[in-house]
Amino acid sequence: MRGVAILRGAIKKVLAGATKLWGLTYDSNPILMYHSVHPKHPLAVTPQAFREQIAFFREKFRVVSLREYLQAKRENRLLPGTGAVTFDDGYRDNYSFAYPILREYSCPATIFICSGFLEAPDYRAFSRQAGLYPHLPPLTWGEVEEMQPLIELGAHTHSHVQISALKGDVLRRELGTNIAIIAQRTGTKPTILAYPWGQDDDFIRPGCGIVAEYFQGAVTTNFAARNDSGKVSPYGLRRLPVGPGDDRDFFAAKTTGALDFIGSLRKIYRRRGDVGERNTISQL
Repeated sequence: MRGVAILRGAIKKVLAGATKLWGLTYDSNPILMYHSVHPKHPLAVTPQAFREQIAFFREKFRVVSLREYLQAKRENRLLPGTGAVTFDDGYRDNYSFAYPILREYSCPATIFICSGFLEAPDYRAFSRQAGLYPHLPPLTWGEVEEMQPLIELGAHTHSHVQISALKGDVLRRELGTNIAIIAQRTGTKPTILAYPWGQDDDFIRPGCGIVAEYFQGAVTTNFAARNDSGKVSPYGLRRLPVGPGDDRDFFAAKTTGALDFIGSLRKIYRRRGDVGERNTISQL
């Protein structure tokens, strides 16, 4: 495994160096995707790296709320150089470590809340069943309220389930409960969904048209820095996952769209069998 990690790191450096040599233009419209910002968790972006990334992103892009980004997309006026920042699940470190940096740079962001995670009496048990990071506690509703209005809220289902695996009534309960709890706890009704897992197999099914009954748009985990094409639906917005191994050059190359081919490679190597291993048990 260590050899694979070393090889991956070397490939990253070569790709990032090559794109830097060719010259980078920041005319894409990326949506960044984070989960955790934590100084010690191995799968999290460190606060120091996050600070550098947000400073860079604010310098190179016009960063807007995802709500504004989606509105521009729906009206066919999403401009080059527009960006947005998102977080999935609702980990407490989003408040402890990410929020102070976002506030310092006046950088809007959206946190997609899995309401069952925040409401769970035993968050570790919930996380293990739902496929979240079991050692990271959830936000409190007080913390969520304190971060508003700079931080907007989105929906992420109640139980963190694969949308395409649910039948109509169960899906409606998942989405409706998620919306209702967030609205009750914060006074804010979410209008944008982040699909749990978020690859094509997780949401492209006939029944997933139900999502449009509840939301104005939705984001995926499909890797790409551009969403201005007419072929990209407001319910299939692509994002750029940011990981602990992303140094400044690789992060910069990602945001330009120079590495969007990685998204195509991910689809090629993704096996259908992986989907079946995911938790799809509703907590409702």
